[in-house]
Amino acid sequence: MKPSDIIQRIIRHDQNNALKTAAFKPGQIVSGKIGKLFPNQTAEVQIGSQKVIAQLETPLSANIRYWFKVEPGEGMLRLKVMKSANRPGSAAPAESLLSQLGMQLSRENKMLIQFFLKEQLPITGETLKMASEWIKESRSAEDGLRTVKELIIRQLPFSKDVFSALSSVLDGDSLSSLMGELQEELKGSGLSSNGQQIYSLLRDLTKTSREKLGRQAIFRLFSEWLSTKNQASSHTAFQLLKVLGLMPGEAAEDAALKLLMEGSIQNKPISHVLTEILKANDSGNRQGFILNFAKLNGFIGQRSESSGLAQTLEILFNDIRNGKISFPAEKNLLNDIVKSALSHTLNDDLDQLLSDVQGIKQAAVQAGRLLAGEKPLTAAALNLKEMTMLEELKNSLQTESNITYEQRNFHSELKRIIRTLGLSHEYDVLNLLKHSDEGASEKLDTLKPLLMGFINEETSHIAKDAAERLLHKLTGFQALSQESGPLQQYIFQLPISLWGKTSDLTMQWSGRKTKEGKIDPSHCRVIFYLNLEHLDETIVDLQVQNRIIKISVINEHTEIKDLTAPFAAELKENLLKLNYKLSSVSFQKAESAGDSLMARDTMTSIVHSNQFSGVDLRI
Repeated sequence: MKPSDIIQRIIRHDQNNALKTAAFKPGQIVSGKIGKLFPNQTAEVQIGSQKVIAQLETPLSANIRYWFKVEPGEGMLRLKVMKSANRPGSAAPAESLLSQLGMQLSRENKMLIQFFLKEQLPITGETLKMASEWIKESRSAEDGLRTVKELIIRQLPFSKDVFSALSSVLDGDSLSSLMGELQEELKGSGLSSNGQQIYSLLRDLTKTSREKLGRQAIFRLFSEWLSTKNQASSHTAFQLLKVLGLMPGEAAEDAALKLLMEGSIQNKPISHVLTEILKANDSGNRQGFILNFAKLNGFIGQRSESSGLAQTLEILFNDIRNGKISFPAEKNLLNDIVKSALSHTLNDDLDQLLSDVQGIKQAAVQAGRLLAGEKPLTAAALNLKEMTMLEELKNSLQTESNITYEQRNFHSELKRIIRTLGLSHEYDVLNLLKHSDEGASEKLDTLKPLLMGFINEETSHIAKDAAERLLHKLTGFQALSQESGPLQQYIFQLPISLWGKTSDLTMQWSGRKTKEGKIDPSHCRVIFYLNLEHLDETIVDLQVQNRIIKISVINEHTEIKDLTAPFAAELKENLLKLNYKLSSVSFQKAESAGDSLMARDTMTSIVHSNQFSGVDLRI
């Protein structure tokens, strides 16, 4: 089941109502039935689901259907009857209209115009010609027609870019899958500045919570290993890195340090100098050793925060040069020099350093599982020192592991993801133009504008195509989120990091607009869909009327009601603190209409465009 199915369910009922309010424009062709006749050649005309009073160009008969062309004019709607399309014995309506519009009588064009006629969509020659070209490039004619209809009834700009954006939302792949595809294409070297930033953002957005926790743990272990303050702790951290698979199980420290430098940071000057020092020491090249040691001192001395290390290295350098320390230097001494240099010079680049290490993602997952107690056999094989360090690491990261979706931080986390994706890009640009704020320019450094710049660069066709599809997906959700009179509606999809997987949170909220232009928190509604790791497909419908909340949960698991019962009182109590009263929490089970929740009409009964729907993010 595709996450786009939920979008189609959410907007299905909006289409008919949007069509009722669609404005007629000069040049449009409509099919109308004459109702009542009035003086001065005016009449009541039934066009689709709405009745209008129109000025007719010629006298017509009541209760007969005609083809009309909308004429320009102020005030009352002006309709001109199309003689040839209504002439007895003329060709079928579709063929007749195609002929008059100068379009080919192809099977695709006949299907297109029949769709317009059936759905009572306003027709113009330009609209049909553009739609015909777009539908040829769609995954299927049905998908293309559905997208064209959505463009028209929502009165969005009738352009190829907007069509592609809506098509991506209605029928395309999920947001997280598109992000994963682009991330895969951007792997490797040779990326532009835009490409590197996009890759970094995608990597952060697609990590699971388990991987994020595991990476934090690995960072701590690397820092502890490279520290020379406590040799015992350094050795224990190194052993744990072996357990996680980041170091060969039989490798000694010197071998592991060589692998780290050669495989991860070989383009760094500091890495090159350290490698040359080790080579000179192994070969007995005293002159080469002293020369590169002097270079190392120079690199370290340039960093003001490394003054202590610089002094230590200067003393060692003089002792080796004066013969106070024998040459070749002992292995332990060299290891301490290398670790100290790496520890003091790579603090800012540790994330990039670990990203280049082969197998880092798998190791991060293993670390997360180990900290969560999901690998009891591995934990049982650890010695006392390793178990102690692991427990201390777990305690220090406990707060960080829960912070992402903790209740008090959920609001800010949603805002962070929305901002990172660039869903507020146009607003941020406008705000920057109005207010010359230096901080505002940082908000433009988000995924959407970066994608816009990337697709204009010289890059591989596959990567550019993946970037365009992701850009269309983001733009499509922006197009679906719009104001309708006093109401506001927002529909979007966000990548959400669960413990062991990344899922797509699809959410719609809308409600009456306040004087400040925000959704009224006292009268709103939210509907969201999420494919959870253990509970699978879950739909939550939250209605707020006069600050009274009613919650409906749709899920296939029969035991979900019993599992959530202990939390009902706490939920009610916390809502009262926010001045909300919980009316009820009900649970519905998926019916047997299909394997997916989306296969049944649950969403059809939930979503009605004439009701308020939305979310109050303070809840």
